[in-house]
Order: sequence, then structure tokens, then C-alpha cells
Amino acid sequence: MTALRSRVETACAARFNSVLANLYRDGSDSMGWHSDDEPELGERPVIASLSLGAERYFRLRRKLPRGVRAFPDDTLRLPLPHGSLLRMAGETQRLYRHDLPKAGTVHSARLNLTFRWVNRRNTLSR
Repeated sequence: MTALRSRVETACAARFNSVLANLYRDGSDSMGWHSDDEPELGERPVIASLSLGAERYFRLRRKLPRGVRAFPDDTLRLPLPHGSLLRMAGETQRLYRHDLPKAGTVHSARLNLTFRWVNRRNTLSR
């Protein structure tokens, strides 16, 4: 994992001290709309998402005020094939939400490794 982290750090021009592993057994496993905006990640976190296994679609859309519905055209849909690395940085977590929707045609597993820098001082103050 240390060697892999080093390669991801080089590719993303960022440092990471944490990795979150999510296993999606098939297309019935998903992740709902969210932002990675926890205080311990800082104001403008760099998050690197490495996909291994089955190709899945990742969606990204602008955060809207409560009660305002997004139009389908407002959603960016990105395929994440095996070995792909998605870098989110800057204002991404503050301005956007992302998800990994269900995919009925996917019958094999996907492992997602999400690298981030966790500021331990912010986690201890909670």
C-alpha cells in the first residue's frame, strides 16, 4: 500500500496519510450523493480515487439550494475503468456532490481506494 500511495502522490502532486477502501460487490452496491467535506480534510482537500475492477460510472453535480432539483443535463457522468485515477481538488468538495449509482448491468466487483490527507488536529477537537 505504501508503494501504491507513493505512485498516487506523484500522479496527483499531493501528499496523503489515509486511504479509505470501498468494495462494490456488483452493480447493486452504490454510494449516494455526498461531498467529502469533513472538517478533518481541510478547506480544499485533494482526494485521489483509484478504481480497480469493474468499470462504473461516477457522477458529479453542482450543489443546489435545498428544494431546488437538478436537471439531468446538470450532471457530469464519467466512466471509471479498471486502473483509472480520479483527482478531486480545489473547490470541488465545497461546490459539488458526487455519487456512484447502481448499475444493473455490472456483475463483477470494483474496489475503490480513496487517498486523502486527514488533519489529525481537527479530528481530536470533535
